[in-house]
Amino acid sequence: MTTQALKQTYPKYISLFFLCLSGVLLVGLQQHVAGWSAVIIGIALTWIINKPSVARELFLPFISVSIMGITPISTNISPEHIVAMGSALGLALILPFLISRFIYKENKITYNLHIPHKWKPIRYGYILFALALSYLVIPFYLKTSGVYHNWPVMPGFANLFILFLGTNLLGMWDEFFFVSTTLGILKRYFPFLTANIATTIVFTSFLYELGFRGWGFLIVPIFCFLQGWVYNKTNDLVYVIAIHLTVDFVLYFALLHANYPSWIPIFITG
Repeated sequence: MTTQALKQTYPKYISLFFLCLSGVLLVGLQQHVAGWSAVIIGIALTWIINKPSVARELFLPFISVSIMGITPISTNISPEHIVAMGSALGLALILPFLISRFIYKENKITYNLHIPHKWKPIRYGYILFALALSYLVIPFYLKTSGVYHNWPVMPGFANLFILFLGTNLLGMWDEFFFVSTTLGILKRYFPFLTANIATTIVFTSFLYELGFRGWGFLIVPIFCFLQGWVYNKTNDLVYVIAIHLTVDFVLYFALLHANYPSWIPIFITG
């Protein structure tokens, strides 16, 4: 790489490093002093050392990470918490889109929602593979790590319905924000592998704070990385969401089983 090319490349990587650091410290570990310091330094350096055309794009994920930093991220299903968390995450998703569309006057953040007329057999095969692997891994993970206690599973149709709905809506938000928006921005300025690893770090940090702790750090990043990889291959957000909701379907029933083993005795690893 020539000296000139290096000078044009390294500023972007500095911004990317601070974006990942912000996600880990502020969102994942809830270390507010260190996290906000990383956000402020990262935003400042992004604007100082990058070209304006690059800086304004890389600035957008920092906005969302900042919003997530003040979002009460948890699996609490009380109405107050649902409104607070839902509103904040909605803002984290829509604000970069609005800035890009109406302030930058660009159409770079898009959501490729292709209505599936006919998927190739390999796509259905991958969903079945995700279903089978989730069936084996998730109940074992919940039980051996004890993280199922992070999800409030309370008897009653209303409570169970809200938990089911919340799990699925949050899964959809994950793909709209991390895979479509964050990865969509980063892969325009970095090699796909680099962009996907960075997205995986921030994605995993969010899921860690949500409740996927214990030894989840061994499996959650794999899921996050594969979701980005599949989206890059298919450019189909509907398909990526379908995979995520398949996994969440298993997660929901595994949570019920972990909390009340006699309810749905269908798992062999939990």
